[in-house]
Amino acid sequence: MGGISSLEKSLFDVYVACIYPVLAQNDPLYQRSLKSAGLGWTGTGALADHRKSFEDEMRMQAWLAAARIREARSLEPDTVRAKLLPGPTLLYRVADSGSPKGQPGIWWFSEKVAQRCRDEAGPDPHKRLEWLRNVLAVCFNWSRFDRIERLALRAGEEIPSVIGIGLGMPHDKVEPYTDRKTGQKVVSLPDDYWKNKGQSLLGGELQTVLPWIPVLRVAVTPSL
Repeated sequence: MGGISSLEKSLFDVYVACIYPVLAQNDPLYQRSLKSAGLGWTGTGALADHRKSFEDEMRMQAWLAAARIREARSLEPDTVRAKLLPGPTLLYRVADSGSPKGQPGIWWFSEKVAQRCRDEAGPDPHKRLEWLRNVLAVCFNWSRFDRIERLALRAGEEIPSVIGIGLGMPHDKVEPYTDRKTGQKVVSLPDDYWKNKGQSLLGGELQTVLPWIPVLRVAVTPSL
C-alpha cells in the first residue's frame, strides 16, 4: 500500500496487530500510549479487555505519525509505505551534537546505506558525513550533522517503520513561522543564505522513518 494518502491506515493496521515488546520496554512514548489505553506502563494488561481503547489510541497515533511525515515533505509520496522492521538489524542516523538530549529524531538509514557510504566515501569520517548529508538531503540549517547514533534490533524483535525515497533539498530550507509577540509571519535566514542560494542536496536514498523508537537501545557511535 503506497503513498502518503494511505499511510495512516497502513500504520494503524501495523500498530494494532500486537503490542511490540521492544517498544514497551524501551520507548517512553509508546509506554505512555499503552498506559493511556489501560494496558499499564509496559503493556502487561489484558489486551482483550482494552481492545477498543487500544485501537482508539493507536488510530490517533497513526494519524499523528502520518501527518508528521506528510508535513516534512521529505519523501517521494509514491514511494512511501509502512513496513514491519524485523531484527536482527542496525539503523543509523546523523544527529546534531548541539541539540538538547531527548527523544531521538525519527529519520534513520539502513546498514545497506551505511555500507554504500563506506565504499563510496572512503575511510575519512568527514567525507562520509558529506556523502550522507548529500544523499539524505539534510539541509545545512537543519542540523550540524556531526553525531552518529546507532539502533540495534535483536533477532525476534520487530517495530513499525515507514520507508520511502528521500527528495532532494536546497542547501538551506527556510520556512516562515509565526512570531509569538506580533502574530506576524517572519522568516529567519542563515548568515550565509545568499552565498549558498541555488546549491542543492541530491537526495534519492531510501530512508527509514521510525514513528516509535526504542530510545534505550540508541547509542552514540564514533563512526559508521
